[in-house]
Amino acid sequence: MFAKISKKIVAVALVAAMAVTTATVASDNTASAAMKKKATVYQGKQITLNAGKSATWTSSNDQIAHCMKKSGKSIKIWGIKAGKATITATAGGKKQTCKVTVKKAKKGTVIYSLSRDASDKKYPGVECKYETFKYDSFSIFLFDGTFFGKDTYISPDYRGRKLSVSMKIKNTGKRVLPELGVCFNYTKGGKDGSYPFAYHLSTKKLPSKVKKDKQHKRTTYKIAKVKPGKSINVKFTFTIPKNAMNGDKDDNGVNYPIMMYIPNLKDTSPYKSGDAIKVMSCTVKTA
Repeated sequence: MFAKISKKIVAVALVAAMAVTTATVASDNTASAAMKKKATVYQGKQITLNAGKSATWTSSNDQIAHCMKKSGKSIKIWGIKAGKATITATAGGKKQTCKVTVKKAKKGTVIYSLSRDASDKKYPGVECKYETFKYDSFSIFLFDGTFFGKDTYISPDYRGRKLSVSMKIKNTGKRVLPELGVCFNYTKGGKDGSYPFAYHLSTKKLPSKVKKDKQHKRTTYKIAKVKPGKSINVKFTFTIPKNAMNGDKDDNGVNYPIMMYIPNLKDTSPYKSGDAIKVMSCTVKTA
């Protein structure tokens, strides 16, 4: 239904995603000057390990516990998903190891927020106008939070976790908002088909053939007329399949991570010149 991800949009979003994620997940758990033998960290959080001297760092399982740097006296370890991994610091031919246990994120953990404080009324939001998205067959707005990525685009793995999404979207266009969708950009895994919808709003009842297609199998529907200048609160839950993968690749042949986006819905052409929305807030939590 949708073309592949716009590489320019994804590249920009990924830079922002990795910067925001790294800046906001740091934990207060810090190792002592001597290397710890054991440590625990929650998924999506970080701990600091200290080797006492400059060392080379490796993880026995980078998909569970990821070393944020490859060398240094101390580094941060990122909890990717629940499990155990051994972190090794090698200096002067000698090795120190720490067995790290990663626990799954607690229920209610915020794993993505459009702003540092989504409740901040002064936060301006992000406006998306027809003139900026009419030529992009993929997306109106691509959120910079990631839910699974590896290799180049490493991020915590929230596949298999039920996600609770809360958004506020304002119609800043000149007419009633015809439709609005929220999708995830995985193309493989589960029975959802490619780019499944998690939420779909329309001014009228959607055709039965749309509701029956794979992309809409687990969609939260809403019929509403959002007038110009008015806002709508979007809420839904969604579980990304454990084996979900994004088959789209960058120029180096590396798969893009799983992200959330508002599709252009180009196939049904509901938008016209003058249409625009403003994403005021978005918070994603573990449910």
